[in-house]
Amino acid sequence: MILLFVAGFCALMAGCTSQPAVPAVPKVTILSPGNGANLPAGNVTVTIQAQNFTIVDKQGQADVTGQGHVHYYMDVSPIPVDPTKPAIPADANATWAHVAATSYTFTNVAPGTHTFTVQLANNDHTPVIPIATASVTVTVTGTTGNPSVTITSPGDGSTVTGGSIPVSITTRNFNIVDKQGQTRVPGEGHVHYYLDVSPIPSDPTKPAIPPDANAVWAHVAATSYTFMNVSPGMHTVAVQLVNNDHTPVIPLATGTVMVTVAGQPTPTPTATVTPIATGGDKTVPVTLVAKNIAFNKSTITVPAGATVVMAFDNQDSGIPHNFALYTDSTAKTRIFAGEFVTGPKTVTYTFTAPSQPGTYFFRCDVHPTIMTGSFIVT
Repeated sequence: MILLFVAGFCALMAGCTSQPAVPAVPKVTILSPGNGANLPAGNVTVTIQAQNFTIVDKQGQADVTGQGHVHYYMDVSPIPVDPTKPAIPADANATWAHVAATSYTFTNVAPGTHTFTVQLANNDHTPVIPIATASVTVTVTGTTGNPSVTITSPGDGSTVTGGSIPVSITTRNFNIVDKQGQTRVPGEGHVHYYLDVSPIPSDPTKPAIPPDANAVWAHVAATSYTFMNVSPGMHTVAVQLVNNDHTPVIPLATGTVMVTVAGQPTPTPTATVTPIATGGDKTVPVTLVAKNIAFNKSTITVPAGATVVMAFDNQDSGIPHNFALYTDSTAKTRIFAGEFVTGPKTVTYTFTAPSQPGTYFFRCDVHPTIMTGSFIVT
């Protein structure tokens, strides 16, 4: 009787009523660098900690509550927080990344004050709601002055074997970025590597492309490049810093070394280098659709040297995409890159296919790991 009375009384009391569990709110914290830190010019690694949130590599897939990935931004203000749209900066030249990891390294950060922001995002790139962000502002120190480049290897007058010449460089006061063919921005660009090109092109009003169509050279956003299948004998290796639009940095920033490749000389040196394509006497229409952060084709086949007229249809509302063609899946040597297009919108890209038959690589530079395909030249 007493037990029944206690149970009935307790049922009437609010404190005895079972309450539904309140879901924990996702949060993100920047562990390093600390706010107000002074860092040397170069690479800056941002490390975070996420709470009540599972980081998974399901970018572009359906939204699942409590899981997703991380957007890292540098000097993006304000960051995109519209819950109905992917958290992608409106500026196509913004510095940011979307990765399923608790750290990300921004490379070649120039001296100055920079703000790094992180945001938790759903699988479909939309912001987690409530918004989960964190920011730090740091000072990157370094010597100011004109950009310069130094060839660190091979040494001047050195001898190499094996038929290849690996070239490594260091730069100062210059931010190497993969924005080839885009608008010129002071203090940033990429590197042109030349083999036996003399003189190297230095007209500030023109792209630094050798006039000889058979010249051996490469344009890459990297501090190293290897010339392959180089014939024995003495060779001149030169490098030049160039702007995004391929014009030389002014004042000129170049470096040169003389290298001997051991062995018996042969008549014609060759290298596995693809210059910026020109020419072609065939026109091939191609249609490529970007939808749901995916291409509608995994292969594109065209004749060698053809002029490709591509109708690029981005059907993803509010999401930027592009078509970019590279020699291979390492994406170190770019052949063509179309402008970024925010959907829904259709544009026309026109470019020349490589003259050498083979299988090349294409991707969306905004989503380089999930939007890819093979470009087959016959």
